[in-house]
Amino acid sequence: MGLMTSFCPAQDTDLKGTLDAAYSRWRRAVESQDAKAWAASISMYRQVVTRNHIVSQGLPFPKAVFEIPLNPADTSKLRLLEAQAVGDTAHLLFFGKADIGGDPDQIPDNLFMVKFLRENGIWKFDSNKLIHLRTQPELRAKLQQGEKPDFLDEPEFTPPGKGPAVPAVCPVPDHVTGCTLQSLGFETDLKINGYDYFAEDRSIKFFVIGGLKNGANELTLTIKPADVPAEAERLVTVDLFIQPDKVGAKGVRVFHYENKDPKFSGTVKLPFTIDAEVLAKGR
Repeated sequence: MGLMTSFCPAQDTDLKGTLDAAYSRWRRAVESQDAKAWAASISMYRQVVTRNHIVSQGLPFPKAVFEIPLNPADTSKLRLLEAQAVGDTAHLLFFGKADIGGDPDQIPDNLFMVKFLRENGIWKFDSNKLIHLRTQPELRAKLQQGEKPDFLDEPEFTPPGKGPAVPAVCPVPDHVTGCTLQSLGFETDLKINGYDYFAEDRSIKFFVIGGLKNGANELTLTIKPADVPAEAERLVTVDLFIQPDKVGAKGVRVFHYENKDPKFSGTVKLPFTIDAEVLAKGR
């Protein structure tokens, strides 16, 4: 059986064509750097998430969408494994050498999933995901031989049925702000001015959505112990740094929280103010 053989059932042919067309509209918009076409072809959820992340870094929207290196894969060169829709969510799952950037001669065969959301009866591109098979050589070999996949009914390969709620459009920041959240041995939900972040037994760095504003800001932590070995370190720290005006200058730390109590579990509200004194001295 050839590499381009599809296992897509006959009844999915119409769905496959509809989703292919939706993906092609988004791909053409990206390649032509057409902001209007991009907005019309992508889900509202992904559009708002993308816009919020861009403006929170102090970058112009939608111009910055096309300044980030993007190389939408040509799925016509991949083998379709499945076209599936559940509710207002759907995906196309492919196998092959998905070229999303890099040296074409070095691209291995992997799984490539393209996700869609249906809005007002119209399917729109939402996101794509490259699923590496480097640790599953036997599965890769079976798919290369044209064998039918046996994992398509697993949860991670089944559309969820309902798309995520569209987040609120964030304000343009008064201060572009980076956050370092350490949550070692804990599950930590962090909310800053209404936007949520989560870390479990790890450290993460990110730009704060909407940044920090002059005057009152709200920060809430909900912390509970994670399931880790008894001897593991337990620590939660939050640091917020305002981006300097000059390139190369050091950011100003304007917020710091630390909790080393290994048995801590609960919610902490930590309102704070950004004013001239804080900006001058930091914390």
